[in-house]
Amino acid sequence: MIGQQSLQTDLRLLQLADSSFPSGAFTQSFGLETFIQRGDIKSPADLAQFMRTYLYYSWRTTDLLAVKLAWQAAGASDEKRLYSLDRRLNGMKLPHESCAGSVKMGKRLRRLLREIDPNYGANMQFPFGHHAITLGHYGAVAMIELPSLLTTFAHMTAVSLVANGVRAIPIGQTGGQQVLAALHPLLEECIAWVLNAEESDWGGSAPAFDWAGMAHELLYSRIFMS
Repeated sequence: MIGQQSLQTDLRLLQLADSSFPSGAFTQSFGLETFIQRGDIKSPADLAQFMRTYLYYSWRTTDLLAVKLAWQAAGASDEKRLYSLDRRLNGMKLPHESCAGSVKMGKRLRRLLREIDPNYGANMQFPFGHHAITLGHYGAVAMIELPSLLTTFAHMTAVSLVANGVRAIPIGQTGGQQVLAALHPLLEECIAWVLNAEESDWGGSAPAFDWAGMAHELLYSRIFMS
């Protein structure tokens, strides 16, 4: 992350990406718990395969690209576009719990940013305030370089889901770290794609993940909220 940005900006990004940052991600599995309870995910290898599929086919074309689009809109001070992007992302998230979880994380992130960054006034009013939109908005306001912002978001996403998999499967911490390390090449590929993507590339269909998200609220017992 160290480049033209200040060291303080790099440290802020590390703070946001830290697993102890209380964004609420530890309460959300975004359908992962459904697959675990079905018996589809039993090992680190199973978790790694789930993560690869989820990150590439669902998250890359929705949330990760949303960060870039929000960063661009906020950088241009285009509040109307930011408002529209937030509404469109809300429409992409079909499972109610996953959609609500993204909004809760976004609102939590915004409150925390206001408390830890005195330069972040955040006067913009969002219709929903999804996590990816909030982060993209903050990145532009804080003048964070886009590759660094996307890298931070990628780490945040991977770390929280892997950690939740470690808890729910369960697997050991070493296994979780092995899964996370194995995901780094794919995360780099996803970031490179987003850097060259256009708004017309935004969105995608991942029916299995939508089904898992919808089925989650009907599980007999649940650890997570989504």
